[in-house]
Amino acid sequence: MEVNAVSQSNSASSSTAIANNDMGDMFLKLLMAQLKSQSPLDPLDPNQFVGQLAQFNSLNELIQIRQLLQDSLTPPNGGD
Repeated sequence: MEVNAVSQSNSASSSTAIANNDMGDMFLKLLMAQLKSQSPLDPLDPNQFVGQLAQFNSLNELIQIRQLLQDSLTPPNGGD
């Protein structure tokens, strides 16, 4: 039973890491599309741009905190 729990925890950790990478890639793609499609005569407000970057950074930090909490609740692999 312990082996099953550990394998489920490891698969959850790897899926979270994959989801985090996918989210980062998606954000960069959206950012590039936004920059490419903006009008040179009416560019994006720099404050709005910085706000979007800050929100993404906050979300990324929350995901990392959740991952650390999940890892701290998972028993070590070699324990008896």
